[in-house]
Amino acid sequence: MQPTVSSDISPLEYQPAYEILDETGLADEGLDQSRSRHKDNLQSTLRKISETTNRQSAYSTRSVHTRSHGLIYAEMEIYDNLPAQFAQGMFASAKKLPLVMRFSTVPGDILNDKLCTPRSLAIKILGVEGERLSGSEQATTQNFLFVNGSSFLSSSVQQFLSNLKLLANTDNTPEFKQFLAQILQATSKLIQSLSGGRERLMNNEGQPETNILGETYFSQDPILYGNYMAKVALVPVAPSLIALTNKPIDVSFASDSLKKSVVDFFITHTAEWELRVQLCTDIDKMPIEDSSVVWSEDVSPYLAVAKITAKPQIAWSHYRSKVVDSGMMFSPWHGIKSHRPLGSVMRLRKITYEMAKHANAMADSNIIAEPRDLDDLC
Repeated sequence: MQPTVSSDISPLEYQPAYEILDETGLADEGLDQSRSRHKDNLQSTLRKISETTNRQSAYSTRSVHTRSHGLIYAEMEIYDNLPAQFAQGMFASAKKLPLVMRFSTVPGDILNDKLCTPRSLAIKILGVEGERLSGSEQATTQNFLFVNGSSFLSSSVQQFLSNLKLLANTDNTPEFKQFLAQILQATSKLIQSLSGGRERLMNNEGQPETNILGETYFSQDPILYGNYMAKVALVPVAPSLIALTNKPIDVSFASDSLKKSVVDFFITHTAEWELRVQLCTDIDKMPIEDSSVVWSEDVSPYLAVAKITAKPQIAWSHYRSKVVDSGMMFSPWHGIKSHRPLGSVMRLRKITYEMAKHANAMADSNIIAEPRDLDDLC
């Protein structure tokens, strides 16, 4: 049964003034040399990470979110009779749409599952109508990217670039990453024991060895939501998924522990998530240009607009990996203008998605394209 969606939200309408319309995050539009330098540095950093991961993998890989642990065929049901402020963009009317879900982990290099890292989820929805974003004019897909932390590591482009450089400079030293992950994991467990609740310290490293399917995933960065601005979350609602929240996994399988837990689940279980939307109601408390700020649910709660259902299936195979990991690119810039990513960090990150698409295609002579159907996954 469709949940009741409250209409007691008064969202702000989008205004260009809410964004810093400069690709580097620098306010002075005259700093062309700095803008170019940031672009060059970002491209160089991502290229270095890609080259390292390609050397470690049998086929081309991404600069980040390298390892897929689940490749799932699913269906989205957009709820009927949503209040006007939530019936925006692709959610304007009730319908069912097919999609693919890609569960992954964040670092660019190939790490053992015992190294606890943040979990990510990308979804690609097919059959989405609307005016397209530049670069995806011929597609009919809408991509959303999520991480199991409600805020982004970097509040600015400069911080984002600095963090990527650190990752690039350490990607050849797994011993250091293992040491760092262990320290952060231990810190997380200490905070959890003191506070009685699971803290989101591990937005970027130190994720406990828990089941990837029990996580709640957040867009972190805001997007346009029709006339408004929003963040999006994917929340497990099926009892079988909720039971996996914070549930430890058997890491004795080393490099395939997360994947095995996903595959084992989908042998017999059906999974259900809700797609929930948080509308911006206060630009000071819910800024567009600082993704490290968690938008308070006391100010504006997440409310359900759709349900995603995935039935029992083969949740990962080498064939699916070839179709999805090598043949698809997940970018929030592939979609409709009604859900354009917002903020200077996301505008600069667009460069990384395009560069990764080109590198992936060149490495294996792959054809990277937005799918028209998911027959290959059924």
